[in-house]
Amino acid sequence: MSNMQLSKSMSRLMVALMMAAAVILGGLSTASAQDVKIGYVDMQEALNSIEEGKRVKARLEREFQQRQQRLDAKQNEVLQMRQELEQQAMMLSEEARQERVMALQGRMQELQELYLQLQNELARQEAEATKGIFDKMRAIIRTIAREQSYTLILERTESSVLYAADGMNLTDELVRRYNTAHP
Repeated sequence: MSNMQLSKSMSRLMVALMMAAAVILGGLSTASAQDVKIGYVDMQEALNSIEEGKRVKARLEREFQQRQQRLDAKQNEVLQMRQELEQQAMMLSEEARQERVMALQGRMQELQELYLQLQNELARQEAEATKGIFDKMRAIIRTIAREQSYTLILERTESSVLYAADGMNLTDELVRRYNTAHP
């Protein structure tokens, strides 16, 4: 499961939790509901803002560039083969032309496989690199919740938190605490 799919699944879970919390809170007395304190964090924004996240992102971008160069070189080989085949097709025997077409198709298949392999490697590296960061963030969020008596802290995504009053966004505090704890 990719990070994006995992994030969407988590968003749906959070929406379900919010709805369950609303139902539960709706059944509580007014005094109890007033004791409920809810906040949210934008994990992606925090990941992009913390120093460790910036370093990981820069490293992944360098690795992506190296892979992109390798992919570009393979793609140029395929394009050159195709151009040569197009230029020489009229002069080749049917058998020679078929051989070159088959060779070109083989190279195109290799290029597609390389593209998928490199994409999968990059996604795996990104997931491994960010998992540790997200684990550290969750620990900090639990600390914030305990220290400031939050009942519920949600993850903000495009579809999970559509409105929140000022003061409910804990992302900056998460970033500040993360950078202090993990310089």
